[in-house]
Amino acid sequence: MSNKFATGKHALGVCDICGFQYKLLSLKEVISNEQPTGMLACKSCWDADHPQNMLGKYPVVDPEGLRNPRPDTGLEASRDLTWDE
Repeated sequence: MSNKFATGKHALGVCDICGFQYKLLSLKEVISNEQPTGMLACKSCWDADHPQNMLGKYPVVDPEGLRNPRPDTGLEASRDLTWDE
């Protein structure tokens, strides 16, 4: 079975971000929000998909309130202040 495309061993490509010419095999595909964009970038222009793009995708359980809170009275109880003046 023959391949439809050549291996690209000597093929050149253009970085879609900076416009410089590189070997086609050294260019990487740009991914944004876990989706391929169809753009190719060189090693210096390529950035990994940022984790902040995935906010809301995974559930985060971060409880902040307490069930039975008690006020801290240690400092007030240790003071002997009278406010009746």
